[in-house]
Amino acid sequence: MKLKYLLFCSVLFLACKENYIESAENKGKVNLPTVKMVNLTLSNEPIPIEASGMIGAKAEVNLSFKLGGIIQQLYAEETQYVRKGQLLASLRTNEIDAQVLKAQQAVQKAERDLVRIKKMFADTAATLENVEDLTTQLKVAQSDLDIAQFNQQYAKIVAPVSGKVLKKFVENNELISPGAPVYRIATNKGKGYILKIGVADKDVIRIKLGDRAEVHLDAYPDAIFEANVTEIAEAADPRTGVFPVEITLKSQKERPLRNGFIGKVKLLPSRQANYHKIPMSALVEGYREKANIYTLHNGKVTKISVRPAFIGDDFFTISEGKLADINEVITEGAAFVKEGMEVEVIR
Repeated sequence: MKLKYLLFCSVLFLACKENYIESAENKGKVNLPTVKMVNLTLSNEPIPIEASGMIGAKAEVNLSFKLGGIIQQLYAEETQYVRKGQLLASLRTNEIDAQVLKAQQAVQKAERDLVRIKKMFADTAATLENVEDLTTQLKVAQSDLDIAQFNQQYAKIVAPVSGKVLKKFVENNELISPGAPVYRIATNKGKGYILKIGVADKDVIRIKLGDRAEVHLDAYPDAIFEANVTEIAEAADPRTGVFPVEITLKSQKERPLRNGFIGKVKLLPSRQANYHKIPMSALVEGYREKANIYTLHNGKVTKISVRPAFIGDDFFTISEGKLADINEVITEGAAFVKEGMEVEVIR
């Protein structure tokens, strides 16, 4: 029993001695933090511009009365197809007809007065000035009649194009003001459907006419509609501060489109300056205006302040020239280092 106890103590002593020797050998060594780094390369791959909007017809016409009045009859309903020249609405013309009759009577009186004064002028019973005054009066009365007859003609709405009624804004017997919309008609013959989005100033300079876009619609969640940029506004919308951009969709017969569909756009600009694409894990401080990343210089950590040009889901970009002398940046472990620190790089 004593022998076993002595053997156990001897083994324990030898083990402690080895640990002590190993600890002594490692004394003075510093465990450096480990980091991973990625190489930086320039890219000009298009960075998508994402936005959303509502599908609409390329050609839409708002129809209204030139004059105000009480609506007598509406002849078309929403979703109805109408033909060019078809009567769509009319006003009660009692007041307008009275104005036309009044103007006609004024013209007839001016004509009679002019005939009489010319006879008197021939008999030297009237002056030339009297003739000229009544001639002017007749012209004024004729102009009033032309205006009244013109207004009488536009007391009804006739379809200027063939198309589909998208919206009816009023009902029979309502009092409507001049120029107030009564119908909205869409005609897409040969023009297709469009989607309008708003683009920030830093993005609109990257877009040009004809740039490709992909549209995802809630109505067809599994489909991608190809589209192209067809219009770019020259000025920003003063209400929103963004630039309206019109995108025209390519029609698909198996998936008919309708006004009002909600679409999400991924626009792929053809103009793209060179940039560095950096993993989001390299970002340690800041976000939009100013961010800090770390690299190694002479074996020590160096902090670099940059301004992201674009921020994606898992990466951000820096414009060409901002990191001209930098080949690598720290990704994993970047949150645990400080400037001037020595680190161990795991590649």
